[in-house]
Amino acid sequence: MNAAGGQQGLRLPVVVAIDGPSASGKGTLARRLATEFGCVYVDSGAMYRTLAWWALQKGLRCQKPMRAEDEDAVVGLMRRWDARVRVIDGEAWIHVAGYFPREEIRSDRVEKAVPMVAQITRVRVWMVALQRECARHGPLVMEGRDIGTEVFPLATVKFFLEADAAVRQQRLEGRGNAGSVGEVRDAMDATRRKGALYAALDAIRINNTHQTADETYEIMREHVATRLCRPA
Repeated sequence: MNAAGGQQGLRLPVVVAIDGPSASGKGTLARRLATEFGCVYVDSGAMYRTLAWWALQKGLRCQKPMRAEDEDAVVGLMRRWDARVRVIDGEAWIHVAGYFPREEIRSDRVEKAVPMVAQITRVRVWMVALQRECARHGPLVMEGRDIGTEVFPLATVKFFLEADAAVRQQRLEGRGNAGSVGEVRDAMDATRRKGALYAALDAIRINNTHQTADETYEIMREHVATRLCRPA
């Protein structure tokens, strides 16, 4: 096959990337888009939560400050755990030894541990590779903090959702979460060495401070419909 033929045969995966800080609406809106456009929904944050949960289950230390030996222990566990991505009802989740800890990864213990685990560069390299593999399951709507910048920099559509800090804290408290935990996570994510939280240059930025979820969704839906229906 010649070079031109190779280029013509190249097909990038269809990915809608949605990034943003805590309580910016990523999860709710990503699920709606995935359902409407027939895509697999991927919560990249849940993948880190699952590893944090498993590390806690194994008695590993996931507290600030993370020492070199703590990071090594988490990485060692990650390299040998029985983790598989399974798609159930249109959603991709990590199952550990065949089990998906749906409720456990939302606990307060995991909430506090996951920022520490997610800061480990070797963990992020491994997770990015796993998240990219999700594309083999079909078109994706993936939400997180570095999807459009690190995981899928050539994503079909990129969004960066944001809202004023006070509004996001109210949303967190409305869900029963401590606002301070979200703020700590956002601050750490914005300054970490790999996969930092920031908007891609070509991302569609939406500040939904004064919008309802439906209003934000309609803006996103229009962009996705335009891009996905565009002739190749």
